[in-house]
Amino acid sequence: MAKGIVALQKLREQAATLKKYHPDWSFNKIGKKIGCRHSFVSRWVRRDQACEPLHDQSRSGRPPKADAAAQEHIVMAAQLPECRTAADVAAKLQQDQHLSFSVTTVKRVLRQHGLQHLSPVARPMLTDSHKLARVKFAKAVLRTDKTSKRRWLNTDSKIFHLHKMGRPLRRWCSPGARGTVPRPKHSIAAHVYVGICYWGVTKLMFVTGTHKQVSKFVNPKSKRLYAGVGSSEYSEVLSQMFVPEGNRLFQQAGQWADKWQLQQDNAKPHKTATNMAYIAENVPGGHFLTWPACSPDMSPIENMWAWMEGKLHKEYQPKNVEELKDSLEQIRQSIPASMLHNMFDGFQARMQRVVDLDGEYINM
Repeated sequence: MAKGIVALQKLREQAATLKKYHPDWSFNKIGKKIGCRHSFVSRWVRRDQACEPLHDQSRSGRPPKADAAAQEHIVMAAQLPECRTAADVAAKLQQDQHLSFSVTTVKRVLRQHGLQHLSPVARPMLTDSHKLARVKFAKAVLRTDKTSKRRWLNTDSKIFHLHKMGRPLRRWCSPGARGTVPRPKHSIAAHVYVGICYWGVTKLMFVTGTHKQVSKFVNPKSKRLYAGVGSSEYSEVLSQMFVPEGNRLFQQAGQWADKWQLQQDNAKPHKTATNMAYIAENVPGGHFLTWPACSPDMSPIENMWAWMEGKLHKEYQPKNVEELKDSLEQIRQSIPASMLHNMFDGFQARMQRVVDLDGEYINM
């Protein structure tokens, strides 16, 4: 039986089981729990209540053209680099295996096996020196005690846009009904710094890059205001937010108050001599290690950014930069402690994954 059919059968059983144990739940609520439409839940719950089987009945007519062996060939061909579309897969099977399938049949089989036609994620290219640095950093982390990550304050910045700027999702439609998606020419944005640790989250600090927030510091070389966050502005982030907030979080937790360490990325404004000296003097445990370049996937804070961005566009509809800031603050306050615990307790496994892949990108 195809993997997709097995997964579909499990969803039907989950819907029927949830309705039995929670009879007061609506079809819509059950659908949200298992990730299905309410009409799907309604259909199979009613069938279960009528004591009808939840599996598909055997059908009359011509048997499927693609049997189990043919389906395996289709799935294997789809994973070849030269097969980018269903038409490529069909042509490859015709050429190599002398198997003739229509594009529609190929698409149906691939979907039944849980495959989707997605674009690859673009990431910075890793050189050999990048990979060596990533492995070296990961091994240094693995040599430390598992609980030592609980004394780290991981810091980072991100730009949140008022409008969702990602590529519109593809959908099946006729050419005349393709429709349009409005996209602003210049989206309002908020550039924010934050720090996370096992014990909580720092307050947010909005910096240059936020809509209508101009730097007050002059670049000594160009004699112009900085277009982004410079060393002097980051010094303010350290003194006004990261250091006092780090002391507060670890003192409230009653853990590592005199030994906590700051972890930051490798951006130039972060690692100037002035800022590194300030960290060494004011952070009890100093700076842990220099973060390797091109390595956002190694940081657990990226998981939190993705969670915040998803929540922002799903549950909030800010109309201006002030509402965007307020929304981000509300989201920050709603970050569950369990998510922070999982991110830091899973850091050891993340580093082991980097070592196992010899420094290649990880998906965690």
